[in-house]
Amino acid sequence: MNRAVVFGAGLTTVLALTALWHGPLGHGDRFAASVEASARAQLDSDEMVQVQAHLQRGPLTRRLILSGPADDFQRHEIVRRMELIPGVGEARWVASSLPAETRR
Repeated sequence: MNRAVVFGAGLTTVLALTALWHGPLGHGDRFAASVEASARAQLDSDEMVQVQAHLQRGPLTRRLILSGPADDFQRHEIVRRMELIPGVGEARWVASSLPAETRR
C-alpha cells in the first residue's frame, strides 16, 4: 500500500471512532458530566457556590471554563485546584467574568 492509502485509512478510523465516542456511545457526555460533578463538589466544599464550572464542548476538550464572582486570590486558587481534578487538562475563567473587587 502506498502512504496516501494508509494515511486515509488511519484518518477515517480516527474520525469514525471520534464520532462514535461523542455520538451513540455517549462516553463524551458521561466524561463531561463526571468532571463537572467533581468540579461542583470541589466548589461546594470551598463554599464557592456562585462560581460555575463547565467542560468546554464543541468539540469536547479537557478545558474547564469557570465563571462567577471571585477575587484575584480566589480565582488563582480555584484554577489551581480545578486543574488537579482527574480529567481536567486546563482551567480558565471566562473573559467576561470580572474579579469580584472590580464589580459594582
